[in-house]
Amino acid sequence: MYLIISEYIMASVQSGIPFRQRKKTGITDVKRKSNLENENLTNIKPQKRRLSKTLKAYDNDCTPNKVGRLNSITNELNQSFEDYTLLKKPISPLKRLTSREKEIEFLEDFLINHLDNEKSASLYISGQPGTGKTASLSYILQLDKIQQGFKQVYINCTMMKSASSIYTRICSELHINSSGTSEKACLTAIEKYFNKKHKMILLVLDEIDQLDSKKQSVLYTIFEWPAHDYGIVLVGVANALDLTERTLPRLQARCSLRPQTLHFAPYTKEQIINIFTEVLASEDRTNVFSGPALQLLAAKIAAVSGDMRRALDIGRRVAELARRNKFGESKSVDAMLSDSTVTIELKQVLQVLNDIYGGSSKINTEVGDQMPMQQKLILCSIIMLKGKSKEILLGKLHDVYKKVATSRNIASLDLSELCSACGLLESRGALRIIGTGGARSRKLRLNWDETELTAALADKPLMAAILADKTHFS
Repeated sequence: MYLIISEYIMASVQSGIPFRQRKKTGITDVKRKSNLENENLTNIKPQKRRLSKTLKAYDNDCTPNKVGRLNSITNELNQSFEDYTLLKKPISPLKRLTSREKEIEFLEDFLINHLDNEKSASLYISGQPGTGKTASLSYILQLDKIQQGFKQVYINCTMMKSASSIYTRICSELHINSSGTSEKACLTAIEKYFNKKHKMILLVLDEIDQLDSKKQSVLYTIFEWPAHDYGIVLVGVANALDLTERTLPRLQARCSLRPQTLHFAPYTKEQIINIFTEVLASEDRTNVFSGPALQLLAAKIAAVSGDMRRALDIGRRVAELARRNKFGESKSVDAMLSDSTVTIELKQVLQVLNDIYGGSSKINTEVGDQMPMQQKLILCSIIMLKGKSKEILLGKLHDVYKKVATSRNIASLDLSELCSACGLLESRGALRIIGTGGARSRKLRLNWDETELTAALADKPLMAAILADKTHFS
């Protein structure tokens, strides 16, 4: 229906706009073949005016015929968009997260109190991935009073090429004109704007730890803005619990600089069960999980990470496994999706959890001959980079991986192909990719035990040789 409407409207618009005829070369009257439609097209007289002049004539010449023509086209366009909107499923606003009521209430009170008093402040939100930080903040930002009272600026810092480029982005978001694009010019323009009378600003910097720089000058500058009473509320979001204390110790020296903190703890077993129950109840599928199966799934996720996104992803995998076990190949995909009698049992949850969090026997099986060579090289590169930090930047991993592949005369993957391969390793349960944004700035964490993985790779002669020459690549 959308295509029919679009084609009809475009045909109407095009028929009313005279186009210049292109000069035809290499076409003779003898060889020319055309139907009636093509005859009409070739008989159009060339127009001397350009398209821009033609459109300008519509503005200047307001004869009844042309005005009526334009109004007709406009009405058809408006009607088509109305039909499209009615046919599309409306986007519902975000809902308050289950089991995060206290954190959401704190956020709402914090922002509204400073909005009512027109006082500057800073807040640092911490928590591991999948604990509801960004989702809770997104819910707060859509509240009417917050939207109307603040001029909101939301920036994901993983998209920044460098720490100092944040100033250019803030200028762009606030529509501030600066004398240049340098760090100093943008910073001067921002502070000049803050000193003028303006609407209260809510600056949200997600993944703020990506603004790490020499002597932390960028982070110190940003956290000092609220202390000058510029009419700005700063909200920084990151994973590390002690970022402001460990990385920015000078903030603790003065009370005016010290930000308030809010920590999102990993989800507990009871909270994960509550969320699953609510999600299934909203789809009228409360009987999908048996009691013991849901208890086991929630207990395992809570013990490993407390990551709710991971829990929901595993829940979907278990549901797919249950459907395949029940129907096999005897039913079509449509019949499988429409059937609501599938019940997930304990053994199916155990099977998926063993695939993802399996021990040494699982790792030995996975790293066997069935795993592609490129994925083994990636795992070797991860082991070489593993140190005190549990997380590895994908950009740094790609650099080491290319050295490893080149040393063995193996064609290396480019960055996008490496990301896809890491996605396959994540589906095996070997690692977890963290964060969004640019590929090089994303991080990954090894899920498998490093000692067991090293032992499994050492059984393969090529991998053993690479690991033995570890110092050459690091």
